[in-house]
Amino acid sequence: MSIQKSNIFIVQEDDNINAILAGIFWLKGFNPFKFTDGTECLKGFREMHGKIDSVVTSNKIALDNDLMLVANIKRINPTTKVLVIADEESSKRKILEYGADEFALMPLSPVDISHKIILMISKRRLLEDQSDLI
Repeated sequence: MSIQKSNIFIVQEDDNINAILAGIFWLKGFNPFKFTDGTECLKGFREMHGKIDSVVTSNKIALDNDLMLVANIKRINPTTKVLVIADEESSKRKILEYGADEFALMPLSPVDISHKIILMISKRRLLEDQSDLI
């Protein structure tokens, strides 16, 4: 599967940020799905049987202890890559303990975010290809 066929969930509270990120990912060949809250994201993730390559979310949503979005995503599909974007570094350790693959601090351009996701997916697929050869 190429990067261009990858499904990505974008989970940000701000509709404008969702629209910008979805547009960038769409231009790069992804199939983006937008959510403004973690509950709807998790519902969509389950409906798609975890066939999502990556999730981009905010630290506010990732830190919701009632939802445990990152942990639940990783429980459903451990290979889904999760990038959490935060305003401050104080929550980094906790978010990574929940299972996030990457933690990035704002300001970060939408193009930089897309590059991080592409690298995360490419690395995973390279490792999968290498294990197929063994």
